[in-house]
Amino acid sequence: MVQKMIVADKLSFEYKDSNEGIHNINFEIKKGEVILLTGNSGCGKSTLLKCMNGLIPAITEGNLKGELFINEKKYKDLKMHELNREIGSVFQNPRSQFFTDNTTSELVFPMENYGFTKAQMQEKLTLLVKTFGLENLMNKNIFLLSSGERQMVALASALTMNQQVVLFDEPSANLDYGNAMKLGQIISWLKSQGITVIVADHRFYYLNNLIDRVFFMEKGKLHIYDSEQAFKKSGYDTRSFDIFSLDVPFIQKLSDSEKTVCANIEHAAYKHILKDVNLELKKGEVTVLVGNNGAGKTTLAKLLCKSIKPDSGTVKTDGLPFFIMQDPDYQLFGTSAENELALVRKDTAKINETLEYLGLAEYKNSHPFELSGGQKQRLQIGMAMLCDRELIIFDEPTSGLDVSSMQKVSSEIVSLREKAGLLVISHDYEFIRHVADRIIYLNDGTIEKDFLLSSQTLGELNEIFDTMKNDSAGAELIIKKGA
Repeated sequence: MVQKMIVADKLSFEYKDSNEGIHNINFEIKKGEVILLTGNSGCGKSTLLKCMNGLIPAITEGNLKGELFINEKKYKDLKMHELNREIGSVFQNPRSQFFTDNTTSELVFPMENYGFTKAQMQEKLTLLVKTFGLENLMNKNIFLLSSGERQMVALASALTMNQQVVLFDEPSANLDYGNAMKLGQIISWLKSQGITVIVADHRFYYLNNLIDRVFFMEKGKLHIYDSEQAFKKSGYDTRSFDIFSLDVPFIQKLSDSEKTVCANIEHAAYKHILKDVNLELKKGEVTVLVGNNGAGKTTLAKLLCKSIKPDSGTVKTDGLPFFIMQDPDYQLFGTSAENELALVRKDTAKINETLEYLGLAEYKNSHPFELSGGQKQRLQIGMAMLCDRELIIFDEPTSGLDVSSMQKVSSEIVSLREKAGLLVISHDYEFIRHVADRIIYLNDGTIEKDFLLSSQTLGELNEIFDTMKNDSAGAELIIKKGA
């Protein structure tokens, strides 16, 4: 008989001073299952994960009812350190779960706290580094890594204690295509080792043919599909399992007479990251910048924003660009969603229209940090919609967005061409197909490809993604159970 790893019995949770949460959740998750937990932004996915990793009720206030069991033990009877030996977690924002600023120290930190010997720690560290392909990231400052590189370190740290259940909250949000596919390979290996994996995500192409069951959340309630195929036939409008089979119309290009140059980079170099970069950006054009994690995409954006200076070469822009950062928490300053947008433009009617369009009207009086990751992302898009700049830069604007929100954001970014030039940094193939006029491929510190996206050049885009997959491949999946 297959062992039950996690059981929920009439589980409900409502946040303090809110009706939001999860309601009457029942399920049994077996040993070695891969569960996809999905649903629209704000549907309760992260709340359910927080119940399963013990953060609810340990640090989140609210009303918890029902029971959760892990290995037939009640959650409420376990102390947090006991639960951590059973379950590993990877948060949506890996920065929030690090305890040190050094990659090597971070991976051994849990083992130090549980009294592993130095030899045990070294053996486990070696296996984790090989498994996740982290050789080039060891003994580095975590906060100088790209967000995707930090995500890979977080994934490795979730397995340091030989946990038999691993929870992932939006693990693909910051990963390039190659690392996302490598994550799928790692999850496949975990499954083969009998480890139970629960993945909460909007993007799941990297899990194609790996999923045992789908848990679909809708307004705090759970619908269970007994197979990946059953979910595919459910009729829900979700992200694609096979992104390269998408039938997305190419956006209508504006004429050259409607375009004007809004930024110019000539022979720019910065430290060891960028070398001899030449780039011209135009108003009336959506330019999508692609490349592996750590390729220098965000660094290039920072050069345009004048937050860093090139070591050589020149960077010219018509005024300062408006930069929408990858991590919303870095640039949310308002006391409410409405107030946040008022910092950009003091027009109440336009602000309310924008909140309504982005599905945030009911949260207009909520503090920005009370919003889900996807809702924060949409609020940032609203800031871009209301700003008045010649160049707007988006760094991964669709991380954490469901398909409906992604399509709305795509439509709005395309419409922004009329007032500005757009530079969009993205790993999201679906999103890229919806918005791109032009593709820039940054590789090894230089621009390797620069072309207009059309039916004739789609193959070039697909080749770039194949290249990124191959560049990130080769992880040696050799961790032995119980090592």
